[in-house]
Amino acid sequence: MIFSTLVLSTFREAMAKKIFLGFFAISTIIILIFLFLINVDSVEGMVDMVGASGEEGIRKLVIGFEVAMIDISYLLIITFCLISVSSFIPSMLEKGNIDLLLSKPISRTNIILAKFIGGVLLVFISLIYLIGFVWIILSSKSGFWHFPFLYSILWLTLSFAVIYSLIIFIGLISQSTILSILVSFFLVFIVCPILYVREATIFSLVENSAAQFVINFFYYILPKPSDINKITTDIITGEAVNSYMPVFSSVLFMLAVLSASIFYFKKKDY
Repeated sequence: MIFSTLVLSTFREAMAKKIFLGFFAISTIIILIFLFLINVDSVEGMVDMVGASGEEGIRKLVIGFEVAMIDISYLLIITFCLISVSSFIPSMLEKGNIDLLLSKPISRTNIILAKFIGGVLLVFISLIYLIGFVWIILSSKSGFWHFPFLYSILWLTLSFAVIYSLIIFIGLISQSTILSILVSFFLVFIVCPILYVREATIFSLVENSAAQFVINFFYYILPKPSDINKITTDIITGEAVNSYMPVFSSVLFMLAVLSASIFYFKKKDY
């Protein structure tokens, strides 16, 4: 009962800070722009022209729109959502808030898990709204109901959850919202994309086997949102997924960081 109350408190905090409303506002704008774009005469003409070539033409057009939508949704999660949730832990640790929270009959483990689950559910519901509406609009317009597109809700939520676990850990250690944002952005926008293309770029410049081993080491232990995004695209387009290793290693990273957060929080004296 208290655990569910803590999860709901995350939603209330998001509502109080206009986070939930902000995401829905941005999502609604994207949906309206998408609705406008597919109803302009040039696009309608393209749909009719592609439709004349048969179901395969419609399929390719729809999947093209879906892949573009995944890229937009991925950037939306990384930018808006991660910035928004970065304040959850530092605000919880403020004097007065943490004293009241620790006075309740609930374990510190459940406090961290409630914050984590609350943030993940927040993004999951938001993605259902965004991806779900785009899917309905696109399917109704084209007549092609491509259900694999809906799986992207789960994959995008997983990408968020992995990075959010790191934000929780940094927030506990530093009690700084800004540092949480900077570290997560540096990891997602610089480190992970570089490691993702390491074989095609870095290894062509760095031939030393020891240096390549170190680069590979960081690739395998760090989360892999870029790889997960590629897997999502492959599933939508019907391409064969080469390996689900990035998913498993990212989940292991998430569990390890959450465990470290719980351990630190239980030992810390507030």
